[in-house]
Amino acid sequence: MQQTKAVAIYLTIGTLIMGVAIFAGQLGLDASAGLGKGRIAILTLGLLIVLIPWVPRRKSASPDGAAGSDLFLFPVLLAVLVIYFGFASINSDASSRYYSLLATSFRRGELSLPLRPDPKLLALPNPYNPATREGVKVPTDLSLYKGKFYLYWGPAPSLLLAMLLPFLPEKIGDLYILFFSMAGIFLSEFLLIRILWQRFFPALPKWMLGLSIALAGLANPALWLLTQPKLYEAAIAAAQFFFISGLLAAVLALSRPYASRSGLLILAGTLWALAVGTRLVMVFPVVFMTVMVIYWFFKHHGRSLLNVLTGLIPLGIPLFLGAASLAWYNWARFGSIVETGFTYQLAGPYLQKHMHELFLPAYIFQNLYNYTLHPFSVTSAFPFLHPIRGITREILPWQTLPRFYLSQLITGFLWAVPFTVFAGIPVITAVRQLFRKNRAAPAGPGSPVPSLDWITTSLIGSFVLPFLSLLAFFWAAMRYAEDFMPELLLLSIVGFWQGYQLLLGRNPGRGKMYALLGAILAVLSITTAILLALSLYSSSALL
Repeated sequence: MQQTKAVAIYLTIGTLIMGVAIFAGQLGLDASAGLGKGRIAILTLGLLIVLIPWVPRRKSASPDGAAGSDLFLFPVLLAVLVIYFGFASINSDASSRYYSLLATSFRRGELSLPLRPDPKLLALPNPYNPATREGVKVPTDLSLYKGKFYLYWGPAPSLLLAMLLPFLPEKIGDLYILFFSMAGIFLSEFLLIRILWQRFFPALPKWMLGLSIALAGLANPALWLLTQPKLYEAAIAAAQFFFISGLLAAVLALSRPYASRSGLLILAGTLWALAVGTRLVMVFPVVFMTVMVIYWFFKHHGRSLLNVLTGLIPLGIPLFLGAASLAWYNWARFGSIVETGFTYQLAGPYLQKHMHELFLPAYIFQNLYNYTLHPFSVTSAFPFLHPIRGITREILPWQTLPRFYLSQLITGFLWAVPFTVFAGIPVITAVRQLFRKNRAAPAGPGSPVPSLDWITTSLIGSFVLPFLSLLAFFWAAMRYAEDFMPELLLLSIVGFWQGYQLLLGRNPGRGKMYALLGAILAVLSITTAILLALSLYSSSALL
């Protein structure tokens, strides 16, 4: 695990340096157009730092295996990051900068945004009704309360940005939060996939590992989000980055001896607290993962309650502090620990009139169709594939859908990422394991832990809970899929590997055909993601 930590550090530092070199102009660090010699030198430095973990050296005795054994992954890693840079750089001028504005307010000791509402807006008897705001200049999707604008999205990214503002230009677009969050999600997935391969599937062909990593980085909606550099996408991506990197930290922590877990558990708890502090829906997978860690401790240290409690304290303290801080933040702004500002939102639809219709069971089947089965359109002109609006009329003839239900451009993940069919394999395996009479005993202290069953169960819960919460929401949008897609992709990759391993042992011929099918679905998923993202640049109606 020491090697994995080192790889994570090098990848993070190198990616940050390359990001600064690419976006130096937008960050106000370089007034010249294009890449000059200085920026090329910085970009090269970042690239070299990313390459350090693959410098050939002697094999270590660590459980991770040879340090230089996966050099073939470097081109895959670099290609995904370059594609991210390309998509993020195209729409940089369209980025909002609300997180930067809130960070500025934090440094001034204020909780509201440094924006003055139009006096015409404040003079309205009901400014929350969109019909009464016609002709009045109103920022998009902010909360208005007692004459001040607030951000109803979680404050965690602004809090971190406030610490960095002395070293950065004041006007930082939400694009940069989005880009570095998406890069962080990919790097966390990369490290988790690498751990799974080295620990549980070391005999698998290397091409299968490389293709799986490319899929994790490029499958929809990653590139889709990068084409829309707004606050919504930045918040969703940042929350997912905090969650998935917290999952990585938890896996690393539980793989270490008892006495050396505390630091990584503190990191996992902090990252999960930041995830909830960025996007409240992440409370469901965070609570689930906390329960999974508690279960693991009781499974391995159940006879010593003291060890269990002391072992969980490093995880629990940052989670408690995060919950307390978020409650205070809400109370200080709106006089309620549970009010995030959503009640006072100046949205396109009249939310205040339909508060009782925001979350309803009636939306479940409609959203299930839109998020899984809704297709794209195919044309003869490049980029050939185009997303279309989700279906808002009832798909079930006996159901009456509230007229308040809305949908943006969306493509169901079974169309956009057909590779996700492999996620069914670990799900079926986990269900069978529950009903198996003679289950294997938990791994001993010297065994690799956490087990594959623990990891897949964690991924299943972390995918299912956000997905179910979105099914009951009145608004379907492609960006929301990022709340669950990284976990679903990891599940799909594990399922693909498990199926191949099983078939190869029983029938090598069928195993090869299975591998070919997986490769075709992976390439198809990557190609579809790129074409759908490219089509958004030429689309004039994104809502």
